[in-house]
Amino acid sequence: MLENALKPLKKRGISPVVATELEFYLLDATSDSIRIGAPKVPGTDRPQPGPQVYLPEDLFEVEGFLDDVYDWCEAQNVPAEAAISEYSPGQFEINLHHVDDAVLACDHAVMLKRIIKAAARKHGFIACFMAKPFADDSGSGLHIHMSLVDKSGKNYFSHSKEKMALPPFSARLRHAVGGLLKLMPESTAIFCPNANSYRRLRPDSFAPVEPNWGVNHRVVSVRIPESDEDNLRLEHRVAGADANPYLVMAVVAAGVHYGMRYRVDPGDMVEQGAEIVPQLEIPNRWDAALDLFEESDVLREYLGEDYCRYYTMVRRAESQKFHNHISQLDFYWYLRAV
Repeated sequence: MLENALKPLKKRGISPVVATELEFYLLDATSDSIRIGAPKVPGTDRPQPGPQVYLPEDLFEVEGFLDDVYDWCEAQNVPAEAAISEYSPGQFEINLHHVDDAVLACDHAVMLKRIIKAAARKHGFIACFMAKPFADDSGSGLHIHMSLVDKSGKNYFSHSKEKMALPPFSARLRHAVGGLLKLMPESTAIFCPNANSYRRLRPDSFAPVEPNWGVNHRVVSVRIPESDEDNLRLEHRVAGADANPYLVMAVVAAGVHYGMRYRVDPGDMVEQGAEIVPQLEIPNRWDAALDLFEESDVLREYLGEDYCRYYTMVRRAESQKFHNHISQLDFYWYLRAV
């Protein structure tokens, strides 16, 4: 599916250079509470409550786990880069180095996930890639970084006759972003493939919930990291960590091509540092997302009529089975109330 979605870009003589970022939780496999404890105050056994985002001290506490992850990645030629602690206790992110083969980049993401799970088991953890394992903590995402290069190896987003107000932007970059924002609602069923995925799509939980964009803004759906002309790229931040990286990459490639093909205007960007009051503008219910996906003429063009039909059929069956299940919450809420 990804190879088919990349063909329109290849016909234009341009190729994507891509990388993925995976967020995940480490859970305690030996405790009934399943959550690993709060990070320790450095040099003590006292817990440090509250957000500890990006603190290297949190990485020291799982150093053995990370050592194995990096050793096994090196043995399997998986280009793992920086590991960081994320916003919630026990949440981490590992980045992969960019490559000029989108299928290989997704291979790396799948292999990295397996390596993380195996290393976690060895060290008494469970690696959790659910999109929203805890209601009151931030969810986990799969972020896609993408730039385009032409046949001469030049960055396709940077070099064109139509320069924009913010160098090194070009109209090509704006149009690519416009295509991604235009297709975002109908693509949500790919970015959020499971019932748990939609628990992450809440305006108050650090997940992108509306089609917006900006330079180096950490909350928008499509972020443009600050960079020079050679490294100009976009970061697509909507997909959950539970999504299929090949399908996410395919839909991102489709949005980029569609935007450049039809010169889609993305609208005004969110200024760096500007406060966002998120408005829910993408579907946050499974069946609503499948309705938009099923009605999308554009995605059928890139993914194929048959695939879109079968994907919708399978996911609707899973959704129906999920909603037919009687959970403990039914008893908690309704046993005495009705």
